[in-house]
Amino acid sequence: MTQKLYYEDVYLKEFDAVVTGCEEKNGRFFAVLNRSAFYPEGGGQSGDRGILVRQDQIRVEVLDTHEKGEEIVLTCSGPVSAGEKVHGILDWEFRFDRMQNHSGEHIVSGLIHERYGCNNVGFHMSLDRMTIDLDGEIPEEGLREIERRANEIVWANVPIRTDTYTQEEAAKIAYRSKKDLEGSIRVVSIPGADVCACCGTHVAQTGEIGLIKLLSHERFKGGVRMEMMCGRWAYQYIDRICRQNHEVSVHLSSPMEETGGAAKRLVEENRQLKGRLIEQLYQRIDQKAEELAGAGDILLFVPGGDSVVAQKLTAKVMETCGGAVFSFAGSDQDGYKYAAGLLNGDLKALIREMNAALNGRGGGKPFFQQGSVTASGEQIEAFLRERYPFLKAGVL
Repeated sequence: MTQKLYYEDVYLKEFDAVVTGCEEKNGRFFAVLNRSAFYPEGGGQSGDRGILVRQDQIRVEVLDTHEKGEEIVLTCSGPVSAGEKVHGILDWEFRFDRMQNHSGEHIVSGLIHERYGCNNVGFHMSLDRMTIDLDGEIPEEGLREIERRANEIVWANVPIRTDTYTQEEAAKIAYRSKKDLEGSIRVVSIPGADVCACCGTHVAQTGEIGLIKLLSHERFKGGVRMEMMCGRWAYQYIDRICRQNHEVSVHLSSPMEETGGAAKRLVEENRQLKGRLIEQLYQRIDQKAEELAGAGDILLFVPGGDSVVAQKLTAKVMETCGGAVFSFAGSDQDGYKYAAGLLNGDLKALIREMNAALNGRGGGKPFFQQGSVTASGEQIEAFLRERYPFLKAGVL
């Protein structure tokens, strides 16, 4: 049985212990100590990381921590020996991040439960954020209010209390729990926010959480999945957002508080400009179809164009030219999207041959084929001229 030092002092960063056992499996070593401040994975919270310093001063990395029965098992990068004294050092930043976030999750889940009656039915903590699954839906404006209230509890810096009760004692207390519990029951209480059964580690005062930020929410299995972060994670996220918004404000010549409106105007201007350019492009396509009336077999390149332009150009010109039309949109560097058409004709065999020769792929109806090739304009023209000696080549 391992003595759980993390419950005696959640802020304990270093400790001395004796190894009671160590097994090797697939290049990893699984060590058990007589006492441990490394918290094992559980309740949605990741297992602790850190190092063990052996008696010969060799440092062994602790990669993860799990609980197995009454023992805390450390996944280590190297061996330690049974009976050996070791000095454990936690990766404190890793642990404290999870203490901040787990405590913040309790505040948010408790407030949601009180306000909307929704239960937290799933909780996962990744490397820089958390997800919470709720069994009911919450309006977006409601989540904004929950976030505001949660941060007010952080600013109030109220104590977070952890108590252990017998099953009989716990029966007299109103607390949240995902499942029925037996034996000793550990209950975390946050005044004004939450009373919940929990085996995780938490900060002593809500002020240590620093900041609570709800990032997103979406419908999930009849309820809602929320994404959130607290503390250092939230600070770093908002810092990145602010730096990005500063860059946007500089490019838009707009105050940082007004970049949304400025971006909206820019998008609308861009939409209108694209509309005018597309209209002009379609006019050029119509003009080109008139110019090539009766011209016979045609090859047209559209520098910087896309597959839609190639298709529309081919469709228009094939109606007037009296021959086969091949439109290639793109560049030698990036490859070409093509469309090939022959009114009432069959280009399937030719296009199969072209795809094989020019590293291409595509298909379609016999009279209208489309696809892409990775070849130069010179190679494309050479291939087609062998089959269409009177081919006329040009650029849109």
